[in-house]
Order: sequence, then structure tokens, then C-alpha cells
Amino acid sequence: MDKDLRIKELERELRLVKNKLETNGRNQSHNFSLPSSPINPSHLTSSILENIHAPLLLLNNKLEVVFANKAFYENFQVYKDETLGQPLFEIGSSQWDIPELRDVLESILPQKNKLSNFEVFHDFEKIGERWILLNAREIDIPDVSESYILMTLEDITRRKKAESRLIKSEQLFHEMFYSSTSLLAIFKGPEYIIEKANDAIIKVWGKGKDVIGKPLLEVLPELKDQGFQELLDNVFKTGEVFHAHQLPVDLEINGKMETRYFDFTYQPQRNAKGEIIGVADIARDVTEEALLSQQIQKSEKEFRGLVDFMPHKISIADEDGNAIFYNKSWLDYTGMKMDEIVESHWTEVVHPDHTEKVKKELEECLSLGKTLDVELKLKDKNGNYKWHLCKAIALKDDGIITSWISSSIEIQKLKEEEQRKEDFLKLVSHELKTPVTSIKGYVQLLQTILNNQDNKAKPYLNRIETQIERLIRLISEMLDLSRFEQNELELHKEKFSLNEHVEYIIEDITYTHKDVQIELEHLCECEIMADKDRIGQVIINFITNALKYSPDTKRVLVKVFRKQDDNVAVSVKDFGIGIQEKDIKRIFNRFYRVSAKNEETYAGFGIGLYLSNKIIDRHNGKIFVDSEPGEGSEFTFVLPLNQT
Repeated sequence: MDKDLRIKELERELRLVKNKLETNGRNQSHNFSLPSSPINPSHLTSSILENIHAPLLLLNNKLEVVFANKAFYENFQVYKDETLGQPLFEIGSSQWDIPELRDVLESILPQKNKLSNFEVFHDFEKIGERWILLNAREIDIPDVSESYILMTLEDITRRKKAESRLIKSEQLFHEMFYSSTSLLAIFKGPEYIIEKANDAIIKVWGKGKDVIGKPLLEVLPELKDQGFQELLDNVFKTGEVFHAHQLPVDLEINGKMETRYFDFTYQPQRNAKGEIIGVADIARDVTEEALLSQQIQKSEKEFRGLVDFMPHKISIADEDGNAIFYNKSWLDYTGMKMDEIVESHWTEVVHPDHTEKVKKELEECLSLGKTLDVELKLKDKNGNYKWHLCKAIALKDDGIITSWISSSIEIQKLKEEEQRKEDFLKLVSHELKTPVTSIKGYVQLLQTILNNQDNKAKPYLNRIETQIERLIRLISEMLDLSRFEQNELELHKEKFSLNEHVEYIIEDITYTHKDVQIELEHLCECEIMADKDRIGQVIINFITNALKYSPDTKRVLVKVFRKQDDNVAVSVKDFGIGIQEKDIKRIFNRFYRVSAKNEETYAGFGIGLYLSNKIIDRHNGKIFVDSEPGEGSEFTFVLPLNQT
């Protein structure tokens, strides 16, 4: 309609120009002859045609250009001398030679038709690819027998590109909308007519594809009693977006009522004026996630109930060691609330004497993922410090630490019992040492008196002396234990030959144990700076243990060797019962003894290896154990040669 009006307006303008030309011609006594010069721009006295903004051409019946306005020249970058009088299809080096345009224009004159909104796509030499909208019609000029075609040309390239983008956008939206795994639907009007719904949401509704065009609450009447009418009305009336997370919805799917869980959003849809015309439903079926979440919450509740029921103090920390949970035993012990104890630092409940040690242990565990195993004092709600055994292990996922779980067990009574035992052993040791020493003196006196006599009592006196030596050693160990606990043990270091010292000890043990086979191998010769008696105490303990735990064979191998250039080592290997892995970790604890096959423990107080470990540690050395059950054991201590 707009194009027709523009053509009529052009025709009116042309008639005005013609009338004005005729008037001017009469005034100047000139004849105006259209056939010989239809419309000559040089004779125009008005710039009306030139100033029409749309490109305009006037063609004769031979489709030759008899007039072109300024807009035509500017838009298509051609010149007057290559336009006027030229056939349309030869303008600008024939760049207007468009076959479909030729066919249409040639049909206008004989058919007396008009060309309206004819779109042509062409690649012009100077301006490139363009979409041109053509409008043309045959016009009659009074007193002129020849027919003319008035044609307007509009460059609609931008509009066509925009339309193309719009079509692509709509196609993309269509593909995304209908192929999306999300549940998508658009409801129109206050009746919430289902205008669009993708396959995913139709499948969930379970009502088939004929739901399009029907009101939502008619298709799913079960939603009314669940408050969805109110939710939709609020979005439609106020424009406020509604979000829901894992909302349970009862749906009748394929004739069966089911409870599903959804994350969804109700979003208002607006027209170009901003008026709300509908509601979009963007949803996701999270039924499996919701059920799993409920199960996790249930398991977590049961776990917390179990943990709170336990007498042990249980706590959970994140991967960096920051506490996030304490059970009821912790809260009862400290008298704090959950938020208070979580926000507090662990140093607030640990005894100041243990803080530095625990800090080092924690740093090592966090960096290496090691298990924490430490004894320390913890402050209770009354301000009293009590001994606890604390352990923490790392929980990992694909080798990566995700959290830490720790357990703290009160061992105050055990510690008090150990202290009483130590006090008792110390008292007994002091009380026994004097009479035992006296007995040994009398035995040695009797041996001297009977030395030159053939007396049957001599073997028994030797046995008595052996047992007294054993008793003295036990008493000494008990005294050493007390000294170590009170940090009162002093080392008297001197320089001596380790090889000779080992030989002397083996000779002494062999003298009192006639049925043993102790083999000595010197792989190096060296002197060390150490407490000779204490190192000898360790060697004796290793060898006597090897004999004690080898009831079926009394063969023992002893080696002196260099483990590295800056240290020396002594190893004692037996072929006895061996040690299980669970016992290896505990044999250096106080009062711990390895059990035999019949679950009975071997004789002894269980402090020999504990003292040996302390002695070697005081010499800046290390003890290593290599053992297999039934294959025997090998104990090795290593000492640095640069002792000071």
C-alpha cells in the first residue's frame, strides 16, 4: 500500500513538472515536444524530482533511461553520461543486466501491468551484493503517445540481512528449545495456554503431544491443589520471577500418581511494549538427586547420632585441617557449644607443654597425609588437663585428601596407673639393689673359698651367680626406666673399639649360655665416641631377645658394618618365631611384650627394647627392625661416627 502511494505521488510530481514546463515554453514562445525530448533535465526549472530520496528511473518503451534522479546516481555509483539514453541493462558496463528483471519489465508494457515489491538479488560491480526492492508501472503522459515506465528502486540489503538473522535466530531457538534436555514450556495469557512445550517436558507430563493449545491447569488439574495457580498468577500479575529448588510435585503420569522433584523457574514473557503476555517454565527433573540428597541427609543424621552416642571424642576437619564438626562427647568435655568450639583454635584446649610438639606433628601429617598418633593433655570444662590418646586419619578421594577424622580417647587413669607402676618399680629397684648386691658378694666369696677344692657346690654357685646377674640387670633396667621418665639419665661418653666391645659381650653371654651358637662377622673396624656401658646394654638386649624368641634354635648372627661412610651399624639376626607387623609398631613401647603361638607372653617386663630405643636415640642414632613371622628377626642400630 505504501509503495502504491509513493508511485502516485511521483506521478503527481511529474504532472506538475510537465505543466510548469509547458507554461515556461509558452512564455518563451517555444514548443514543448515530448516525443523528440520526452523529459529533458536541462529544461527543468524545479529540483523536485532530483530531491526525491528514493532512487528513481523513467524508462521509455524500449527500456531506455530517459530520466534518473540524484538518489539513483548516489546509491548505485553510476554517471549521467553512462545512464541517460542507455538501455537499462547496459548501464554501468552492463551491471544491470539482470535476466529476471528483464523478463518482468518487458511484460509490463504489453500487459499494461504494474510491478509491485519485486525483490532482486544481484552482485553489482561497484557496490557489491545487494537486495533491491523494485516498484514499477506504466504511466501515461497527456499529449504524448509514447508509453513510459516509472520505476523506484530501494536498497533493502540491511532489512534482508536482518530478516536472515531473525530466521536463523528463530531456527536456533527452535532447535535449542525442542532439542534441550531441560524441561521447557511457554504459557500464553492468564489462562496459561500451552503455546510451546518441548519433548522433554511433554514426556514428564505424560499426557501426549496434543496438549499444545490447551490450558496448563486443564492438562494437569492436579497442580491446582498444590498451589501452582497462585504461583503462576503472581508471576503474571507482578512480573516477579519465581525460583524453586527440589520442589516435590505430585503428577499423574500415564494414569499413575507419582511424586517428582524439580528445580524450576517461572519467568514472565513480555511483548514489544513490555506488557506481560505469558509465563515461561524452565525446569529440570532432579528426582534422583533429591532422593539421593534425602538418603545422604538420613545417613548423615544417623552418623551424627552414632558419633554422638560414642564415648570417644570424635571430630571432623576439612582438607586443610580446619575443624568443622565435634561430637557430643567433645561438647560435654569442653563445656562449649558447637559454634564456639569450631571457631576456637585447637591450642585453647591443648596443654601449653604439648603445643609445640603437636604443632610439628600436625604440620607433618597435613603435608604428607600421614596418620596422627600422639598422647597429650586436653583441658576440660573445669580447667583440668587430662591425658588423651589422639589419632587422626586422612580421608581421600582418588588419592586427594578431602577431610580428616580424628578420635581422642581419655587415658588419664591408664597414665596414673603407669605412674604408680613406675613409682613401685623405682621403689622396688632401690630396695632390691642393696640385698642383691650383698648376695652376689657372698656368692663370689664362696666361689673364692671353694676355688681350690673339688666341691659339688661350685656348679650351683655359678648358677646362683648367673641368676643374680640377671636380677641385677632387671633392677638396673627398672632404675633406668625411672631415670629416662624423669630425664635424669646421664651418658658418659668415651672412645672405644666397637668391634672389641661386641666380642667381649658375646664371650660373656656364651660363657653363661653353653648351648647357644653366636656367630660374629666384622665387616669393618672402627672406634666410636659413646657411652660404652649403655651401648653394651643395647647389644646385650638384642642378643638375649634373639635367644629368648628362638626356642627351637639357638643360632644368632651378629654383624658390625658400615651402613654409610659417616656411621656404623650393629645387627643381630635370629631364626626364631619372628614378629608380626602389628607388633613391630609397638615393641618399643613401655611394658609391651610379644605373644607366643599359645597367646602367652614371654618372660620379662617389656622395657628392654624401650630402653634400647631411648639409649640409641640419645646417641642420635636409629633402630631398624626387619622381621617375618616364622622366619626370624633382625634388629639393627646405627650410630653416627661424629659423636660429640
